[in-house]
Amino acid sequence: MRLWTRRIVQGWLIVLLVAGWVAPILAQDDAQDAATEAEPADPLATVRMYHERARKLDARGNLPAAWNAFDKRLDDAEEVPPTAAEIADLEAEGRRLVARASFLREVEEARQPLAELLQRYDRALDRIARLTDIELDPALTGDRAADRLLVLLERQRLERQVELDSLRVANRRLQEMVGGQVAAQDSIITQLRVELSALRKKLWETELRAGVAEADRSAAESALTRRQQREQMLAQIRADLGEEAGEVLVTAAGRIVVQVPGLEFQVGEAHLAPGQADLMNLIADIVGRFPEATVRIEGHTDDTGSRASNLELSRRRAATVAGGVERRLDLPEGTIAVVGHGPDRPVAPNSTAEGRARNRRIDIVIDP
Repeated sequence: MRLWTRRIVQGWLIVLLVAGWVAPILAQDDAQDAATEAEPADPLATVRMYHERARKLDARGNLPAAWNAFDKRLDDAEEVPPTAAEIADLEAEGRRLVARASFLREVEEARQPLAELLQRYDRALDRIARLTDIELDPALTGDRAADRLLVLLERQRLERQVELDSLRVANRRLQEMVGGQVAAQDSIITQLRVELSALRKKLWETELRAGVAEADRSAAESALTRRQQREQMLAQIRADLGEEAGEVLVTAAGRIVVQVPGLEFQVGEAHLAPGQADLMNLIADIVGRFPEATVRIEGHTDDTGSRASNLELSRRRAATVAGGVERRLDLPEGTIAVVGHGPDRPVAPNSTAEGRARNRRIDIVIDP
């Protein structure tokens, strides 16, 4: 067989496989596989059978790269017993090699003239075009038809992208139309969260008082002393932080949350803006006051932009702060956990610039 004919046939092999060209061959292989299942004693028996069939079909000469790879894998499996998954993969590779060698043998023996191969190739392209609602020029055939189909598929993809962008714009306009209602709901939710936090704080204080009442005198004095020390520490943190730079909260579970909306980043980036060194030093100092505590840094954004991008941006900003604190405290990298909540946990309405600025914050969560 001439060299140019073999190259054409090998180039069309994948399309012919999709069109069902080698389905009868694979069906025959499956029948033979079922017959070999009765002999489970040798797990590589089926692989050796495919190896022998491929050799007889001259896979070594027609498909040297695939033959050498399969032959080497079989040799390795003979030396080191393979797993069940590796055996299944070897059998699949053997079936594939036999199918390809059988196809080339049939072509060499002129069982399928080139004209029929071209017809099958064109029919496969036509089927792909119809599945994607594309009309191909009937005058095109072979590689020209394939090239034209690729161009039309790319054009179709771009059209779908334009439609998707239009839907996003329409969705954004719809959100702007109901922005007032959303802002009102945000305000209500924020207020409810503030009230819930206050109730949790009261509950925590009530439980603490109940625990002190039930404990013995020495334990009560110890608990009270620890509470006073923590209150003093929190008061000092609030004084050091200042109202503009941040806020200190205590959850019902006793966790300390230091909200820092005053920490500024470059727009749309995770890099700190210039002039943040003093505030970063203060954050590291606050974390350093709780050497035995578990610390987590959470990033938050407003609702400007997509939620997915805001989630990633908030996580990267939290990681920037965590890394800065670890370096300042000489902590191993990764000591401080990092979480990005994006726009999911606002503390103020996103309908105003002031509210959005408060929502763009870093929270230091300390669990003593």
